[in-house]
Amino acid sequence: MKKNVTMRDIGAALGVSTVTISKALNGKEGVSDEVRAKIVEMARQMGYHYAPSTESAEKDAIIGILIADRFFSAPSFYSDMYKALLRELTDAGMLGVLDIISQDDEKNQAMPAAMTIQRANGFVLLGQFQEDYVASVLEAGFPTVLLDFSFDGPDVDAVVSDGQSGCFQLTRYLIEHGHRNIGFVGNIHRTSSIMDRYVGYLRAMMAAGYEVRNEWVLPDMLDSTNYLSEIPLPSPLPTAFVCNNDMLACQLARELEQRGLRVPEDVSVTGFDNYVYGPDARPITTYTVDKQRMAQVTVRRLQNRMREGMEGPLRTSVGGWLVERDSVMDLNTGKRCGGNGQDAV
Repeated sequence: MKKNVTMRDIGAALGVSTVTISKALNGKEGVSDEVRAKIVEMARQMGYHYAPSTESAEKDAIIGILIADRFFSAPSFYSDMYKALLRELTDAGMLGVLDIISQDDEKNQAMPAAMTIQRANGFVLLGQFQEDYVASVLEAGFPTVLLDFSFDGPDVDAVVSDGQSGCFQLTRYLIEHGHRNIGFVGNIHRTSSIMDRYVGYLRAMMAAGYEVRNEWVLPDMLDSTNYLSEIPLPSPLPTAFVCNNDMLACQLARELEQRGLRVPEDVSVTGFDNYVYGPDARPITTYTVDKQRMAQVTVRRLQNRMREGMEGPLRTSVGGWLVERDSVMDLNTGKRCGGNGQDAV
Protein backbone atom coordinates (compact mmCIF):
# COMPACT_ATOMS: atom_id res chain seq x y z
CA MET A 1 0.00 0.00 0.00
CA LYS A 2 1.30 3.44 -0.91
CA LYS A 3 2.58 5.37 2.09
CA ASN A 4 0.60 8.49 2.98
CA VAL A 5 2.45 11.76 2.40
CA THR A 6 2.99 13.57 5.71
CA MET A 7 4.02 17.06 6.71
CA ARG A 8 7.35 15.58 7.73
CA ASP A 9 7.85 14.31 4.15
CA ILE A 10 7.17 17.77 2.75
CA GLY A 11 9.51 19.34 5.28
CA ALA A 12 12.27 16.88 4.37
CA ALA A 13 11.86 17.68 0.66
CA LEU A 14 12.17 21.43 1.27
CA GLY A 15 14.59 21.38 4.19
CA VAL A 16 12.22 23.11 6.62
CA SER A 17 10.63 22.06 9.91
CA THR A 18 7.26 20.38 10.32
CA VAL A 19 6.15 23.39 12.37
CA THR A 20 6.79 25.64 9.36
CA ILE A 21 4.88 23.26 7.09
CA SER A 22 1.92 23.27 9.51
CA LYS A 23 1.88 27.08 9.72
CA ALA A 24 2.06 27.46 5.96
CA LEU A 25 -0.69 24.98 5.15
CA ASN A 26 -2.96 26.26 7.90
CA GLY A 27 -2.60 29.94 7.04
CA LYS A 28 -0.77 30.93 10.22
CA GLU A 29 1.64 33.82 10.70
CA GLY A 30 5.40 33.35 10.86
CA VAL A 31 5.95 32.16 7.28
CA SER A 32 6.81 34.47 4.36
CA ASP A 33 4.58 34.49 1.29
CA GLU A 34 7.43 33.08 -0.80
CA VAL A 35 8.06 30.13 1.52
CA ARG A 36 4.32 29.51 1.91
CA ALA A 37 3.90 29.35 -1.86
CA LYS A 38 6.75 26.82 -2.17
CA ILE A 39 5.26 24.65 0.57
CA VAL A 40 1.77 24.70 -0.95
CA GLU A 41 3.19 23.79 -4.37
CA MET A 42 5.32 20.97 -2.95
CA ALA A 43 2.29 19.61 -1.05
CA ARG A 44 0.34 19.61 -4.31
CA GLN A 45 3.12 17.84 -6.22
CA MET A 46 3.53 15.18 -3.54
CA GLY A 47 -0.21 14.50 -3.35
CA TYR A 48 -0.75 15.86 0.14
CA HIS A 49 -4.41 16.87 0.50
CA TYR A 50 -5.37 19.52 3.00
CA ALA A 51 -8.07 22.08 3.67
CA PRO A 52 -6.72 25.55 4.53
CA SER A 53 -8.00 26.52 7.97
CA THR A 54 -10.38 29.37 8.73
CA GLU A 55 -11.48 31.04 11.93
CA SER A 56 -14.10 28.30 12.30
CA ALA A 57 -11.93 25.48 11.00
CA GLU A 58 -13.28 23.09 13.60
CA LYS A 59 -16.88 23.46 12.39
CA ASP A 60 -18.03 20.45 10.35
CA ALA A 61 -14.61 18.85 10.85
CA ILE A 62 -14.28 15.09 10.71
CA ILE A 63 -12.51 13.68 13.77
CA GLY A 64 -11.22 10.14 13.66
CA ILE A 65 -11.65 8.36 17.01
CA LEU A 66 -9.20 5.48 17.19
CA ILE A 67 -9.40 2.72 19.79
CA ALA A 68 -7.57 -0.58 19.95
CA ASP A 69 -9.82 -3.60 19.50
CA ARG A 70 -8.67 -5.07 22.83
CA PHE A 71 -10.19 -2.12 24.72
CA PHE A 72 -13.56 -1.85 22.99
CA SER A 73 -16.64 -3.80 24.01
CA ALA A 74 -20.18 -2.93 25.00
CA PRO A 75 -20.91 -2.17 27.73
CA SER A 76 -17.51 -1.03 28.95
CA PHE A 77 -15.71 1.95 30.43
CA TYR A 78 -14.34 2.87 27.02
CA SER A 79 -17.66 2.57 25.22
CA ASP A 80 -19.01 5.12 27.72
CA MET A 81 -15.96 7.33 27.17
CA TYR A 82 -16.55 7.10 23.42
CA LYS A 83 -20.18 8.19 23.86
CA ALA A 84 -19.10 11.14 26.01
CA LEU A 85 -16.60 12.17 23.34
CA LEU A 86 -19.22 11.91 20.59
CA ARG A 87 -21.56 14.19 22.56
CA GLU A 88 -18.85 16.81 22.97
CA LEU A 89 -17.86 16.66 19.29
CA THR A 90 -21.50 17.00 18.22
CA ASP A 91 -21.98 20.01 20.49
CA ALA A 92 -18.88 21.57 18.88
CA GLY A 93 -20.26 21.00 15.37
CA MET A 94 -17.85 18.17 14.53
CA LEU A 95 -18.41 14.66 13.25
CA GLY A 96 -16.77 11.78 15.13
CA VAL A 97 -15.87 8.67 13.10
CA LEU A 98 -14.97 5.53 15.07
CA ASP A 99 -12.16 3.33 13.78
CA ILE A 100 -11.42 0.15 15.80
CA ILE A 101 -7.77 -0.78 15.26
CA SER A 102 -6.91 -4.48 15.20
CA GLN A 103 -3.82 -5.84 16.90
CA ASP A 104 -2.26 -6.63 13.50
CA ASP A 105 -2.93 -3.13 12.15
CA GLU A 106 -1.40 -1.62 15.25
CA LYS A 107 1.65 -3.88 15.01
CA ASN A 108 2.09 -3.14 11.28
CA GLN A 109 1.39 0.58 11.79
CA ALA A 110 -1.44 0.51 9.25
CA MET A 111 -3.14 3.89 9.14
CA PRO A 112 -6.87 4.18 9.89
CA ALA A 113 -9.54 4.52 7.22
CA ALA A 114 -10.40 7.98 8.53
CA MET A 115 -6.94 9.05 7.38
CA THR A 116 -6.53 7.07 4.15
CA ILE A 117 -10.09 7.33 2.81
CA GLN A 118 -12.20 9.99 4.53
CA ARG A 119 -9.34 12.40 5.13
CA ALA A 120 -10.13 13.38 8.68
CA ASN A 121 -9.24 16.82 10.05
CA GLY A 122 -7.95 15.52 13.38
CA PHE A 123 -7.68 12.47 15.60
CA VAL A 124 -8.37 11.31 19.14
CA LEU A 125 -6.57 8.12 20.21
CA LEU A 126 -8.52 6.49 23.03
CA GLY A 127 -7.36 3.89 25.56
CA GLN A 128 -3.76 2.91 24.82
CA PHE A 129 -1.65 2.32 21.73
CA GLN A 130 1.94 1.24 21.18
CA GLU A 131 4.30 4.18 21.04
CA ASP A 132 5.46 3.49 17.47
CA TYR A 133 1.83 3.42 16.26
CA VAL A 134 1.18 6.79 17.89
CA ALA A 135 4.33 8.16 16.24
CA SER A 136 3.08 6.95 12.83
CA VAL A 137 -0.24 8.73 13.30
CA LEU A 138 1.55 11.92 14.38
CA GLU A 139 3.77 11.85 11.29
CA ALA A 140 0.70 12.55 9.16
CA GLY A 141 0.61 16.02 10.71
CA PHE A 142 -3.01 16.11 11.86
CA PRO A 143 -4.10 17.72 15.13
CA THR A 144 -4.10 14.80 17.57
CA VAL A 145 -4.95 14.26 21.25
CA LEU A 146 -4.42 11.11 23.31
CA LEU A 147 -7.33 10.35 25.65
CA ASP A 148 -6.82 8.33 28.87
CA PHE A 149 -3.16 7.53 28.17
CA SER A 150 0.11 9.33 27.55
CA PHE A 151 3.78 8.83 26.72
CA ASP A 152 6.92 10.60 27.83
CA GLY A 153 8.29 10.41 24.29
CA PRO A 154 5.94 11.55 21.49
CA ASP A 155 5.34 15.28 21.16
CA VAL A 156 1.57 15.08 21.54
CA ASP A 157 -1.23 16.39 23.73
CA ALA A 158 -2.78 14.00 26.24
CA VAL A 159 -5.83 14.16 28.51
CA VAL A 160 -5.79 11.64 31.36
CA SER A 161 -7.68 10.95 34.56
CA ASP A 162 -5.68 11.82 37.65
CA GLY A 163 -5.06 8.19 38.50
CA GLN A 164 -2.05 8.91 40.64
CA SER A 165 -3.95 11.26 42.93
CA GLY A 166 -6.99 8.97 42.85
CA CYS A 167 -5.14 5.89 44.06
CA PHE A 168 -3.20 7.99 46.56
CA GLN A 169 -6.55 9.05 48.04
CA LEU A 170 -7.91 5.49 48.06
CA THR A 171 -4.78 4.13 49.75
CA ARG A 172 -4.73 6.96 52.28
CA TYR A 173 -8.44 6.28 52.95
CA LEU A 174 -7.54 2.68 53.86
CA ILE A 175 -4.63 3.86 56.02
CA GLU A 176 -6.86 6.34 57.86
CA HIS A 177 -9.17 3.43 58.67
CA GLY A 178 -6.43 1.39 60.33
CA HIS A 179 -4.94 -0.59 57.42
CA ARG A 180 -1.18 -0.80 56.98
CA ASN A 181 -0.83 -4.10 55.09
CA ILE A 182 -2.27 -3.07 51.72
CA GLY A 183 -1.85 -4.76 48.33
CA PHE A 184 -2.36 -3.61 44.74
CA VAL A 185 -4.01 -5.58 41.91
CA GLY A 186 -3.33 -4.84 38.25
CA ASN A 187 -0.73 -5.31 35.51
CA ILE A 188 1.23 -2.12 36.07
CA HIS A 189 3.03 -2.25 32.69
CA ARG A 190 -0.12 -2.72 30.59
CA THR A 191 -1.15 0.93 30.29
CA SER A 192 0.12 4.29 31.44
CA SER A 193 -3.10 4.86 33.41
CA ILE A 194 -2.57 1.68 35.47
CA MET A 195 1.03 2.68 36.09
CA ASP A 196 -0.16 6.10 37.33
CA ARG A 197 -2.55 4.38 39.74
CA TYR A 198 0.18 2.11 41.04
CA VAL A 199 2.45 5.11 41.62
CA GLY A 200 -0.33 6.78 43.62
CA TYR A 201 -0.61 3.66 45.79
CA LEU A 202 3.17 3.62 46.28
CA ARG A 203 3.25 7.31 47.22
CA ALA A 204 0.60 6.85 49.90
CA MET A 205 2.33 3.81 51.39
CA MET A 206 5.72 5.54 51.38
CA ALA A 207 4.26 8.71 52.90
CA ALA A 208 2.84 6.62 55.75
CA GLY A 209 6.11 4.74 56.18
CA TYR A 210 4.50 1.37 55.41
CA GLU A 211 6.14 -1.54 53.62
CA VAL A 212 5.14 -2.50 50.07
CA ARG A 213 5.67 -6.22 49.69
CA ASN A 214 6.29 -7.58 46.19
CA GLU A 215 4.03 -10.57 46.76
CA TRP A 216 1.14 -8.19 47.48
CA VAL A 217 1.33 -6.57 44.03
CA LEU A 218 -0.82 -8.99 42.04
CA PRO A 219 -1.29 -9.39 38.26
CA ASP A 220 -4.72 -9.74 36.69
CA MET A 221 -3.56 -10.70 33.18
CA LEU A 222 -1.26 -13.23 31.52
CA ASP A 223 -0.34 -10.70 28.81
CA SER A 224 -1.75 -7.53 27.20
CA THR A 225 -4.94 -9.25 26.00
CA ASN A 226 -5.62 -12.36 28.14
CA TYR A 227 -7.04 -12.09 31.65
CA LEU A 228 -6.24 -14.61 34.37
CA SER A 229 -9.15 -16.86 35.28
CA GLU A 230 -8.18 -16.41 38.92
CA ILE A 231 -6.14 -13.76 40.72
CA PRO A 232 -3.11 -15.42 42.40
CA LEU A 233 -3.81 -14.62 46.03
CA PRO A 234 -0.80 -14.60 48.36
CA SER A 235 -0.45 -16.09 51.83
CA PRO A 236 -0.62 -14.38 54.20
CA LEU A 237 -3.12 -11.90 52.79
CA PRO A 238 -2.95 -8.16 53.41
CA THR A 239 -5.94 -6.64 55.17
CA ALA A 240 -6.89 -4.55 52.13
CA PHE A 241 -6.40 -4.25 48.36
CA VAL A 242 -6.41 -1.32 45.96
CA CYS A 243 -7.58 -2.58 42.56
CA ASN A 244 -6.91 -0.74 39.31
CA ASN A 245 -10.59 -0.84 38.29
CA ASP A 246 -14.01 -1.74 39.68
CA MET A 247 -14.56 -4.85 37.57
CA LEU A 248 -11.32 -6.29 38.94
CA ALA A 249 -12.33 -5.31 42.48
CA CYS A 250 -15.60 -7.23 42.08
CA GLN A 251 -13.72 -10.27 40.77
CA LEU A 252 -11.32 -10.13 43.73
CA ALA A 253 -14.18 -9.85 46.22
CA ARG A 254 -15.89 -12.87 44.67
CA GLU A 255 -12.71 -14.98 44.78
CA LEU A 256 -12.06 -14.03 48.40
CA GLU A 257 -15.60 -15.07 49.36
CA GLN A 258 -15.20 -18.36 47.47
CA ARG A 259 -12.31 -19.06 49.84
CA GLY A 260 -14.54 -18.48 52.84
CA LEU A 261 -13.36 -14.92 53.53
CA ARG A 262 -15.71 -12.01 54.15
CA VAL A 263 -15.51 -8.63 52.40
CA PRO A 264 -14.89 -6.32 54.15
CA GLU A 265 -14.75 -8.02 57.57
CA ASP A 266 -11.69 -10.13 56.66
CA VAL A 267 -10.30 -8.26 53.65
CA SER A 268 -11.23 -4.76 52.43
CA VAL A 269 -11.40 -4.02 48.70
CA THR A 270 -11.39 -0.76 46.72
CA GLY A 271 -11.73 -0.17 42.98
CA PHE A 272 -11.30 2.65 40.48
CA ASP A 273 -13.42 4.33 37.75
CA ASN A 274 -16.82 4.16 39.53
CA TYR A 275 -17.96 1.90 36.72
CA VAL A 276 -19.30 -1.57 37.48
CA TYR A 277 -21.60 -3.65 35.32
CA GLY A 278 -22.73 -7.25 34.83
CA PRO A 279 -23.79 -10.01 37.22
CA ASP A 280 -20.82 -9.48 39.53
CA ALA A 281 -21.61 -5.82 40.18
CA ARG A 282 -21.52 -4.96 43.86
CA PRO A 283 -21.01 -1.83 46.00
CA ILE A 284 -17.28 -1.05 46.00
CA THR A 285 -15.52 1.96 47.49
CA THR A 286 -13.98 3.61 44.45
CA TYR A 287 -12.72 6.75 42.73
CA THR A 288 -14.86 8.38 40.06
CA VAL A 289 -13.27 9.12 36.69
CA ASP A 290 -14.98 12.20 35.25
CA LYS A 291 -15.41 10.91 31.69
CA GLN A 292 -17.54 13.82 30.50
CA ARG A 293 -15.05 16.40 31.73
CA MET A 294 -12.20 14.48 30.09
CA ALA A 295 -14.13 14.50 26.81
CA GLN A 296 -14.75 18.26 27.12
CA VAL A 297 -11.08 19.01 27.69
CA THR A 298 -10.09 16.74 24.79
CA VAL A 299 -12.38 18.51 22.31
CA ARG A 300 -11.28 21.97 23.47
CA ARG A 301 -7.62 21.02 23.09
CA LEU A 302 -8.32 19.58 19.64
CA GLN A 303 -10.08 22.81 18.63
CA ASN A 304 -7.10 24.81 19.81
CA ARG A 305 -4.72 22.65 17.78
CA MET A 306 -6.88 23.14 14.70
CA ARG A 307 -6.91 26.91 15.13
CA GLU A 308 -3.32 27.49 16.20
CA GLY A 309 -1.43 24.69 14.46
CA MET A 310 1.54 22.95 16.04
CA GLU A 311 2.85 24.08 19.40
CA GLY A 312 4.32 22.56 22.53
CA PRO A 313 2.43 19.55 23.92
CA LEU A 314 0.26 19.62 27.03
CA ARG A 315 -0.63 16.79 29.40
CA THR A 316 -3.84 17.56 31.27
CA SER A 317 -4.92 15.52 34.31
CA VAL A 318 -8.64 15.66 35.06
CA GLY A 319 -9.48 15.03 38.70
CA GLY A 320 -12.31 12.94 40.12
CA TRP A 321 -13.58 12.11 43.58
CA LEU A 322 -13.69 9.28 46.09
CA VAL A 323 -16.99 7.44 46.61
CA GLU A 324 -17.54 5.55 49.89
CA ARG A 325 -19.44 2.29 49.86
CA ASP A 326 -19.35 -0.65 52.26
CA SER A 327 -16.38 -2.67 50.95
CA VAL A 328 -13.93 -1.28 53.53
CA MET A 329 -13.63 -2.22 57.20
CA ASP A 330 -12.51 0.37 59.75
CA LEU A 331 -9.97 -1.54 61.81
CA ASN A 332 -9.96 1.24 64.41
CA THR A 333 -13.64 0.80 65.28
CA GLY A 334 -14.44 -2.68 63.97
CA LYS A 335 -17.25 -1.25 61.84
CA ARG A 336 -17.88 -1.00 58.11
CA CYS A 337 -17.07 2.31 56.44
CA GLY A 338 -19.16 4.24 53.96
CA GLY A 339 -22.73 3.71 52.96
CA ASN A 340 -24.78 3.89 49.79
CA GLY A 341 -22.31 5.42 47.42
CA GLN A 342 -21.87 8.82 49.00
CA ASP A 343 -19.12 11.07 47.71
CA ALA A 344 -16.38 11.40 50.30
CA VAL A 345 -15.80 14.91 51.61
